[in-house]
Amino acid sequence: MSEKWNQRYRQASDLPPVNPWLVHYRHLLPTKGTALDLACGLGQNSFFLAKHGLSVEGWDMSAVGIEKLEQQAKAQALEVTGRCIDATSPWPEAQFDLVYVSYFLQREVCPQIIKSLKPGGVLMYQTFNNLPLEGKPSNPKFLLAEGELLQLFADLTPLVYVDEGSHYALDNPHSMSGKALLIAKKQ
Repeated sequence: MSEKWNQRYRQASDLPPVNPWLVHYRHLLPTKGTALDLACGLGQNSFFLAKHGLSVEGWDMSAVGIEKLEQQAKAQALEVTGRCIDATSPWPEAQFDLVYVSYFLQREVCPQIIKSLKPGGVLMYQTFNNLPLEGKPSNPKFLLAEGELLQLFADLTPLVYVDEGSHYALDNPHSMSGKALLIAKKQ
């Protein structure tokens, strides 16, 4: 699987845009401390979080993605450290004030995500739900069932939850249609 992402990131010449929902809900995120951007890709969201005041670790299974992330972080003088890691293998001991996950779903890592949050830490998790739309993963194991994010992170206190199954607009790249978003806090 990592070769697929290595190939995709080798071909990337520019950073993708920052997730608009990360920008929209930034007021709910900590502005100091440490953050984990899990499955960070090329790091555009990591860089946004670093500019927001956080010391960021970007983890991804793609060595190419991590190499590009580290080059960009150095060029921008941002406090972002990359780590090539398979999220399903044991995690390094670390605790974070924020864990951010976007367009990545491996249910078996959800308990580790909760464990890695400091008390008072915030989780922001967005990925695809099972609404059948173009451009989404075809494998159902990468799609959330209705309400599943709330179940996977039942130990956290929800701050924002959106599971959008309607109002799809092909011309709106910021549409939440076909996606679910959870922002939650560890007590």
